[in-house]
Amino acid sequence: MITAPDVVLAEETDFDPDEVYLLYDSVGWYGYTRDLYVLCRSLEGSHLVVTARDPDGLLLGLARTISDGSTICYVQDLLVHPEHQRQGIGRVLTQHLIGRYSHCRSFLLSTDDESTPDGAASHAFYRSMGLVPHHEQGLAALGLPVRRD
Repeated sequence: MITAPDVVLAEETDFDPDEVYLLYDSVGWYGYTRDLYVLCRSLEGSHLVVTARDPDGLLLGLARTISDGSTICYVQDLLVHPEHQRQGIGRVLTQHLIGRYSHCRSFLLSTDDESTPDGAASHAFYRSMGLVPHHEQGLAALGLPVRRD
């Protein structure tokens, strides 16, 4: 078992398509894995990609942001391989991002609705990290319907 103190975080800009595919596929994010070229381009176009690796270099998880670097940070992806979840890796990645973007006025992300099976757990996790749903702040998030194809 890998624990958070054994995790090596790094801000990366080059990505191994096979390694990235295995991580995204492991969490069932098939919308990303259908086109590996697009997935790698999206990582390369991100403001920041932070990886979590074991001491031997195995990719355990990653987080990526979209940001202007000054006022807003949007966490686009936060994922940890299922074999390494609930070991503090997602927490360490999130803490890194919160610290890295502490100067930004807005730090936000989207996740499954709290009423869904995955949503209940993700909401509890994000709340434990200090994040608050928009509606509790008198705000609303709007967007075009998500393309799930």
